[in-house]
Amino acid sequence: MMPVSRRNLDWTYSSLLLAIVLLSWGFVIYASTVAARWQLQKEFPDKFF
Repeated sequence: MMPVSRRNLDWTYSSLLLAIVLLSWGFVIYASTVAARWQLQKEFPDKFF
């Protein structure tokens, strides 16, 4: 196995961390949208959202 440079390793870890943060924020935004839509449907059942 070839040794990996410190710079390459830092770049890989940074990219992985950024991907995790973006995925988690995407999940938070999606879940809040679904919850808001569910709440609106509960309060206004005759409207279509």
